[in-house]
Amino acid sequence: MRNKSMKRDLAMSEELDIIEDLREPHLSYITGTVVERKRVAYSVLQKNETDILLVDSSGFLIDSVFAGLAEKNIEHIAKTGPRKYKESLRKILADPKMMQGVFEIVKAMDEDLGSQTNQNRNRITSVIRYIKDNRIAFEF
Repeated sequence: MRNKSMKRDLAMSEELDIIEDLREPHLSYITGTVVERKRVAYSVLQKNETDILLVDSSGFLIDSVFAGLAEKNIEHIAKTGPRKYKESLRKILADPKMMQGVFEIVKAMDEDLGSQTNQNRNRITSVIRYIKDNRIAFEF
């Protein structure tokens, strides 16, 4: 007898969708509107330190994924992340066009919070500073 308060099991397709979104959140949109890119950034921002390692390394070359990183995530990647993740992060930092996209996304995220806040800009600036300050950890 099944208890009414028990939750139903996920269908295989639902489970695969969740796994895909964890691995490749940047592939969840077709057109690159700021709204869609911002949705990906929010999705990444919600990930904890261990879940961030589920993102495919190529995702860290995408502005929307980078825009969702938090300092706790970047510290975890520096300490336990594979070399490929670190290489991708260095590459996106060196790409002015991608970084322009990152700041476009975090600006839109800040606008969601109110016109006078820089919470997301400050968060991403801390992530960038952490990578630069710990450059050695991202080279090996």
